Amino acid sequence: MTRVESTAAVERRHLVFFSDCPYFGGAEGYLVMLAQGRPGPEWRLSALVPEGERGEVLAGRMRAAGVDVVRYPVRGLFDPRHWAGVAAALRSLRGGVLHLNLPSVYDARLSTPAILAKLCGYRRVVTTEHLPMVPRARRRLAVKTLLAPAIDAIIVNTEWNREKLARYHHMPRRKIVVVPNGSPDAPSMSATEREALRRKLNARPEEVAITVAARLTERKGHRFLFEALARLTREGLNGGWRLWVVGDGEEEARLRSQVRELGLAERVEFLGYRGDVREIMHASDMLALASTLETQPFVLPEAMASCLPIVATGIYGVPEIVADGETGLLVPPAQIEPLAQALGRLIRDAELRRRMGTAGRRRYEESFRLEIMAARTYGVFRG
Repeated sequence: MTRVESTAAVERRHLVFFSDCPYFGGAEGYLVMLAQGRPGPEWRLSALVPEGERGEVLAGRMRAAGVDVVRYPVRGLFDPRHWAGVAAALRSLRGGVLHLNLPSVYDARLSTPAILAKLCGYRRVVTTEHLPMVPRARRRLAVKTLLAPAIDAIIVNTEWNREKLARYHHMPRRKIVVVPNGSPDAPSMSATEREALRRKLNARPEEVAITVAARLTERKGHRFLFEALARLTREGLNGGWRLWVVGDGEEEARLRSQVRELGLAERVEFLGYRGDVREIMHASDMLALASTLETQPFVLPEAMASCLPIVATGIYGVPEIVADGETGLLVPPAQIEPLAQALGRLIRDAELRRRMGTAGRRRYEESFRLEIMAARTYGVFRG
């Protein structure tokens, strides 16, 4: 192999992640996990992350995962300085593959970096569409369609998303690849460490600790979860459980007020943003997720890795990861009674929790390990 060929091969394996998300959420955690799951040293990883506070968490986590991070100034989409700044960064990195996260939903500059990358000599552009069910304004859809030829492959994490992207957004079906979300394995924790963390989080040994780990935003459905637990309390299940609410967001004040009004303040712990959410799940007895809009949240395979049974809304791609009646219980969104019944069933039945948790762990091992997701995703990057 000549020196020129060797350099070209290295550049083909230089992957550049692009993100302009205004906060760190599940889609940004996806990028970090892809970095952690790098299949070998032949892949060089870089990331373009916004300057300022909005990109600070992602930048820090990507650096910790061994990614070279370049910060770029955030400007208006139609500001010429935006185009010039992103193009200059792409040229300076001399990457071979550009990855756009959340293109044209909220972020990724409506996919405009795709055309910039091709103009800068990148051989391949790959996007990941996490939320194709979110409606686009007519102008956004037009821009997306216009830029589609510059995109070589589109990753989605469920078959449901593939159909939605093809039918509703008119993306070429031949470019869409399904790669289910995966998760690193659960952290090791001794029984002593687990009990110590439970005590620290105010859970008594006899209480069933329920975790909800999600951004405190309306679409995550926390208010329905609180109302369902309040119904169980009124029906006589006024002890034996504790809820850990992990996450922060714009709905926090309203949700805290709701918990007080429902008389649940003694049993609901707002833990805020936590870096040890995996440990918290390991100390839990079950996971709850009452979202009204969701695709395939990483918290589900994370819970399965920790042998947790799951109560979740059976929406969009969730049934593709949670096997109803086997690894958890699926309920309709925004309906209090079915959610309360499912929660009550698992709270009362320790053997059912154990059986579903064991089945979830087995399903995680077979299909949702990080290594599986990373191998398939880097295969798409390789082309």
